[in-house]
Amino acid sequence: MNGTNVGIYIGGSKVAHATSASISISHSPREATSKDSGGWSDVLEGLREWSVEGEAFFDLAAAYGYTDLEGVMSARTQVTVRWSSETSGEEYHEGLGYLTDLSADTGVEESGTFSFSIQGTGELNYKALT
Repeated sequence: MNGTNVGIYIGGSKVAHATSASISISHSPREATSKDSGGWSDVLEGLREWSVEGEAFFDLAAAYGYTDLEGVMSARTQVTVRWSSETSGEEYHEGLGYLTDLSADTGVEESGTFSFSIQGTGELNYKALT
């Protein structure tokens, strides 16, 4: 997979001018250590969670950018998120989530950027793009 091709899609729209797109999946096993564990820690399956994060350049005229994400944040809207290269035959990840963080950075004589985080709710689906 060519990382340059991977984008974050929210409700079917690709976040414009992105410079990074990451996905994180974790598992928090539950404690199962007892007096019969022989001094070793025991765990069993537990909760799984996932999140998507990205960074992009500001472009107020972008098809989907900072102002769109600001609207999602203000409305506390649940969104469909896809982390994908949109290349036929490659796997993509998709699920529902909420925007949990949106921040902007504008340094002197530098391009303005913004970053965002989406916390997944429920199952993260894996599918091959056809």
